[in-house]
Amino acid sequence: MSHHGEERSHSDTKSTDTDVDPRPWSPFQLDGFRYLWGAALSWVMTRELRILVTSFWIFETTGSVSQLALIGAVQLIVQIPALVWSGTLADRVDRRQMLMATQAVSVSLMFGMGILDLTGELQPWHVYIAIAAMASTNIMGSPAQAALLPSVVPERWVVQGVALQTVTQQAAAVIAPLLFALVAALMNVTATFFLAVVIATPALLLPMLIRIRFQPPLVPESGSTLQRTWEGFRFVRRHKLLPGLYTLDAGITVFSFYRQLFPMFAKELYGGGAAATGLLTAANSVGGIGGTLLVLILQNYRSKGMLVLYATIIYALLLFPLAISRQLWVGALLIGGLGAMDGISVAMRHSIVQLTTPDRMRGRAVALQVLAAQTANNVGTLEVGFLTALIGLSSTLTFGGAAALAFTIAAWRFVPGIRNYKYP
Repeated sequence: MSHHGEERSHSDTKSTDTDVDPRPWSPFQLDGFRYLWGAALSWVMTRELRILVTSFWIFETTGSVSQLALIGAVQLIVQIPALVWSGTLADRVDRRQMLMATQAVSVSLMFGMGILDLTGELQPWHVYIAIAAMASTNIMGSPAQAALLPSVVPERWVVQGVALQTVTQQAAAVIAPLLFALVAALMNVTATFFLAVVIATPALLLPMLIRIRFQPPLVPESGSTLQRTWEGFRFVRRHKLLPGLYTLDAGITVFSFYRQLFPMFAKELYGGGAAATGLLTAANSVGGIGGTLLVLILQNYRSKGMLVLYATIIYALLLFPLAISRQLWVGALLIGGLGAMDGISVAMRHSIVQLTTPDRMRGRAVALQVLAAQTANNVGTLEVGFLTALIGLSSTLTFGGAAALAFTIAAWRFVPGIRNYKYP
């Protein structure tokens, strides 16, 4: 069936077809990847700054924890429908233009809020409306960005491309808060709105430099947008790998999600405060970067599916000593290990989705993957928080380790496509 696709220019691929032993950084040889990488770096930093700037402004202005928590509710309401629809849209339009359009919303709204704050006219309701618009458009850009990668690198380089983008995004999530703190300290919070505008601009401009040719469908898919979205769901459901990968990730996350609970870890396990929370957060980020770099080192390891299972097994096992640790440095090492295993698992799962999904379905497959992950993150935060209140943090971590181990064993046993998947 004819379908749209973004074709690489001949100049991007002619020197790579004979490369039988790619290096971890090989994708950087291609202009298209460099532009997409730069846009992704800008996109992630913009997202992190948007969350920081709006959250800080709301809390500083209102002094209300409930108004701060309302941000999460606003984002949850708008992101789920936007994400479901965005996958279908990313399979129907030029993905570069979709990236540029979604980033243009962030640039416009951050600039507008900066001007209003500068003149003293910015109100909380302005910020909530802007958060809703930016959260929905930002999540809409995610499938388009991910689905573009196989259009700018040869298939053999997809794993390296995913890993390089992942580690860059992890680093960006560390750099953005530091920039926010620096600009807010040297100038003021108002200036951070304009900082976000500057950081967002490359993601607005770089996609237009990617030299690929968009081909609209010669034989358009029949049916409504809802029907095409349902077609994407059916494709994922019938896929030999994706349902198992998505379920494995969601199951483990629901019972062991920890990244938003570091303040509780610091207090309950180590008797610490802000400094301990910062150390644990940094350890997790550094571990995630290290795990993703390990994926690059293991690029020639063919059993990519087993690599996912190995990482999730080690992840589950690390939760048991974390439950009984009472020394901060031990906890930091263990949480760094969790971040590393999570980094490996994320990079490999994203690579498998890219490598096993045809271009005409890639946007929808990625959207469903992100939807499963986002939902599991929110449910996991609630589950771990409430269970901790009932049985204590140590017991909750032990239960989470047992559940994660059970999910991994079940995936190995009942989804043979994962353990048998090899590439190249």
